[in-house]
Amino acid sequence: MPPGFDKLMMSLRLESKRLENQGKPPITSPDVVQTLDFTFSKFCPLGRVGDSGPLLLARQKEDRHKRYVVKHAYTDCACNEYVYTKLAQAMGYTMPGALLFQLAPTEKRRYFKTEYIIGIRYLDLKIESPSYPEIREMATNWKEYFSFLGMYAMFREVDSFETPLATDDKIYRIDTTDAFPISNYQLDMAGINRVIGASNPHAILEKRLFILRPFRCAIKKLVRFIL
Repeated sequence: MPPGFDKLMMSLRLESKRLENQGKPPITSPDVVQTLDFTFSKFCPLGRVGDSGPLLLARQKEDRHKRYVVKHAYTDCACNEYVYTKLAQAMGYTMPGALLFQLAPTEKRRYFKTEYIIGIRYLDLKIESPSYPEIREMATNWKEYFSFLGMYAMFREVDSFETPLATDDKIYRIDTTDAFPISNYQLDMAGINRVIGASNPHAILEKRLFILRPFRCAIKKLVRFIL
């Protein structure tokens, strides 16, 4: 990828979103927060970088005890993990809370590789990778282990299956970027709604994603059934 290409893509997506949102009221969802209200620092647990790219640790300025592990390197992380979190929570399963960070126009810090930024509530862990006997003996919600496995199979995930045990004696399902068959490339391009050369990336990807319509309909039916 040529130097600066990711920044060019980001600027094109931001411009498309700005035009789309003209005349709309500001977002008021409690799940959407401003980057300016947080401090960020590099976060590299166990000295490794996973498939989600380099991570950040966000601390709320007003309450520095509120911490979030931030994924920002790829567009699919925010999209897929947020949707998965909300779906699992609607089903009554234990998930760390998720926030979406809105990149302020005046944001000058160079932390973020995309404008798609998700923060997963930081968990104080008792055991990072507990065995099933440890989960059965120590987790108050141990039965959810089988629910998490069922969702892992239902979404045909191939990434690692992670259910750490936190200090509140609950297991949590984390790292679910791979849960939906929508790639980082598709989301990168779909956000650009303007003609480049002789084509519009948004229109092209919208047409291609129609092949996922049966999958989306199944998810909608599942959510309606749960709720």
